[in-house]
Parts: sequence; C-alpha cells; structure tokens
Amino acid sequence: MLLRGRILAYFAKVKVTETPKIRIGEAVKLIKDRSKAKFDETIDFQLRLNVDPKHGDQNVRGTCMLPGGLGKNVSIAVLTSNEFNDAALRAGADFVGQEEILKSIKDGTYKFEKLITTQDMLVLLKPFARLLGTKGLMPNPKAGTLVLPQELTQAIKGAKAGSIEFRVDSGSNLMVPVGKKSFDDKVILMNIKAFSIALNQKRPTSLKGQLIGEARIKTTMGQPVEVDVSSFDQRNKENDLKDLVY
Repeated sequence: MLLRGRILAYFAKVKVTETPKIRIGEAVKLIKDRSKAKFDETIDFQLRLNVDPKHGDQNVRGTCMLPGGLGKNVSIAVLTSNEFNDAALRAGADFVGQEEILKSIKDGTYKFEKLITTQDMLVLLKPFARLLGTKGLMPNPKAGTLVLPQELTQAIKGAKAGSIEFRVDSGSNLMVPVGKKSFDDKVILMNIKAFSIALNQKRPTSLKGQLIGEARIKTTMGQPVEVDVSSFDQRNKENDLKDLVY
C-alpha cells in the first residue's frame, strides 16, 4: 500500500500534457515525409466518435465514394441471376456464376475482396452468413453490396472506382483508407473531405454535440499523427478543406 501511495503521489505531481494536434494538410505531409517503407503504403484515417454503438441509432455506418480512388484494383464477385452475368462482367466484375462463387465460399478458396449480390440471391448466402460476416463480406444494403438488378452496374463501377464502407466498432472507433503514400496531397485531402461529408450525413439525430471526438492519420507502417478535428470536419464552416473542389 505504501508503494501504491508513492506511485499515486508521483503521478499527481506530474503535469499531464496532451499530444499537440496539427492541421490536416500538415498531418498528411508529415506522415508521408516520415515514411521509410519501401512499398506504397496505404494512408489510414482513424476516428473516435462521440457515440454509443450499443444504441441502434448510434451504430454509425455507411458508404462513401472517394473521388481520388484508393490506388488499388478491388476484386469483386457478383452473385446474381445468370441473365445479368454478362452485364456484371462488362461493368468490371471479376467473378460471376452462382455455382462457382458459392463453391468457392464453401471451400474457402474464394479470391474476391468484395461480394455484391442482388436481393433475390440473398437466400443462397444464408448458410454462409456467419462466415461472410466475420470476413466483412456479407452483402448489406447500407454497404451498397445488396442491390436491385437495375442498380448492379452502378454498384460494381462504384466499388471499382473507390467506394469504401465505414462502420463504427464497439469501442466507438472507425478507420478508413483514404489513399496511398504515392498520391498527391491534394488527392488525399479530397478523399478525406468526401469521407467527412458522408460521415456527417450519417450523424445520429439523437446525438448532442460534436460527432467526431478525436482523429489520427497514419501510413501502414508509420506512427499515427493527432489531427485537429476542426481542420477537416465539414460541419465547421471554416475547415481547411472548404474550398477544395473535386
């Protein structure tokens, strides 16, 4: 107990200082300058939201089209009626065919990173719902991966062009990719602006105060940098990205 008391007394004397937060433009430049990796690292944007996901209306999730893309080719499987397979391939799908896709899921040999399906095919995925859910592959209308047949082409092209899904976790945290280290700073900032707009559109109506509590940005292998939320939050009319057009 004596030792514990001394430890508490020590920390009571120590002045706690917060990590300095910098503007979003400076943060992007800093993490790129610090990067020493020999590959093209992904730029990850990490947020802590002032929500409680235990409340259904505060379980923030949605999709966002990044105007600058992600710098990678996402492999997409499309599960739909055979009559739409040719259209799906023309739109950019990598894998089609009910039997082939379902077999690859069952065997664990699938190679796709995103699964898009039409609503009439959802019943075929029910046996694999838990497996696909743990991998983040279960189609969902909020993620833009469970669509009507007439929406299929747009969904595929959007996923190929840089459509991302975001969802707050149980700890109120959220992380999304916003580009690659090789991207021009302006492209990364455009993607951040687009994401901020999409996020605020999913703001819970019951939330009082600011949606975003904290923000950090980092490269795949780099240390995160604390970011001043006001510098990018689109609810702040004086944010640094207000004049950025894409």
